[in-house]
Amino acid sequence: MVFDISQSHNKKIEKFYNEAMESLGGFYGINWNVGMPVILLLESRKDIDKIKGRKTEDWVVGFTDGSKKCLFLLSPESYEKESSHKFSDEEYAALIKHELSHLYSRILYEGYLPVWLVEGIAIYSSGQLALKRRPTELKNFLEFFDKGGSGLYNEAGFAVEVLIRQFGKEKFLNFYKNLKDVESEEDLKVLFKKNYRGDLDYKFFNKYI
Repeated sequence: MVFDISQSHNKKIEKFYNEAMESLGGFYGINWNVGMPVILLLESRKDIDKIKGRKTEDWVVGFTDGSKKCLFLLSPESYEKESSHKFSDEEYAALIKHELSHLYSRILYEGYLPVWLVEGIAIYSSGQLALKRRPTELKNFLEFFDKGGSGLYNEAGFAVEVLIRQFGKEKFLNFYKNLKDVESEEDLKVLFKKNYRGDLDYKFFNKYI
């Protein structure tokens, strides 16, 4: 299939992009200034479906292509018309930062398991927790080891927040890098216990939530 691509000169999106790259570089400890990723803006749900190769849910507004080269976003002009989200500058800036965070995190670890942790680090590092209702307890994020879904985004970022706030970012990023050895939920439990001296369960996280 063929898409027409032209360069956008949207100063607001450029500002969001530059601020996100600077902040994420500090978070991950990575100075990314060569071969920087690009944003491709899509105008319709139909465009998203064609690139994803499937019918997507109406909450899907951004994604990466598995490389570290680009991210796809529903354009601001189509955001409310083509999705279930309400547009705001704050939400859109956080969306850009979330998707860029995925590209940064793949420098440390290129896999996709566990899904809750891969998404959780993007939610946490993008500042999206400020846009979410804080749960009084965590009770479903561990279900998302190898699957996605809208429910994934309610708790995953708060689980990552617990690990970073209580045990430090350096320990968390070292833990994240070692996910390369994880192929199953049992592998993850072993790695988690080695790093955090506790069982990977809701009881562990809810002590700190």
